[in-house]
Amino acid sequence: MLPSRGSPAHAGLARILAAVTAVAVAVVLVGGLGVWLAERRMPGGGIRTWGDGLWWAITTLTTTGYGDHVPVTLAGRLIGTAVMIAGVAVLGGVAAGVALVAARAVAVAEEQALEAEAETLERRLELRLDVLDARLTRIEDQLLRLTTPHERTTHRHQDGG
Repeated sequence: MLPSRGSPAHAGLARILAAVTAVAVAVVLVGGLGVWLAERRMPGGGIRTWGDGLWWAITTLTTTGYGDHVPVTLAGRLIGTAVMIAGVAVLGGVAAGVALVAARAVAVAEEQALEAEAETLERRLELRLDVLDARLTRIEDQLLRLTTPHERTTHRHQDGG
């Protein structure tokens, strides 16, 4: 159950997804460019074009890592480490978004169930109180019928009436 459009939960999810997407795109572009600049002139290196750098950054960020392009320089490997860490963070952001949607759906369902249960209990209590009120009224009527007019007068005087 996705949050309804315009709700605070929807806005929060949209912000998380936008941030995760922006981070992923930035990491791919910067990481791909950086590794390409560090690796493009290395003999035996597998990252010769900017396209190779982007492909490497995408496969590294998504933790796929095919191994067809591997940095061989220290700078390239440091950039690779940063892209790997960012990839784990991006996956964490996606997982957080999914967890937010799932937790919100469970919370809404639980809240609705609790509200329905509370309404049922309230109706049952009101019915029970109505029954008790009716019984009390009958008992009072019976007591009034059982007492003599003199006892009622005496009882009123004792009560301060």
